[in-house]
Amino acid sequence: MSISYHYAKVIINPICILCVLGLFFLTWNLPALAFQKAKVNSKKGVVHSMVVIHIEPPEKDLSYITVIFRISQRYYKLPKNGNPKYLKLLKESEKNNTPVLVRRAKEESDVIVSVEKPEKP
Repeated sequence: MSISYHYAKVIINPICILCVLGLFFLTWNLPALAFQKAKVNSKKGVVHSMVVIHIEPPEKDLSYITVIFRISQRYYKLPKNGNPKYLKLLKESEKNNTPVLVRRAKEESDVIVSVEKPEKP
């Protein structure tokens, strides 16, 4: 048996294909994680640049609107009595697939304090 036959047998192996696909998807998502901006300032809180995937409609008994972002796997809460401009910016981000700057009080917090458009370089 030739060496090329041995390598072809290893490369065609289903486990090897799954490993290569896993590495491919990992490296495909790395730029998105690398460009996520996290700024920490004790007065202003934590700011992340994120793109909205989905905004769940508010329920009557809840005092917040649930927002889901592309990068994070958490549900964030936007208070209903907050600035309507924030909700407008989040809906625009969901529609146009553009990033917004989301400010929270602490890294562990899931309550959105403010939403801004990012400055263009």
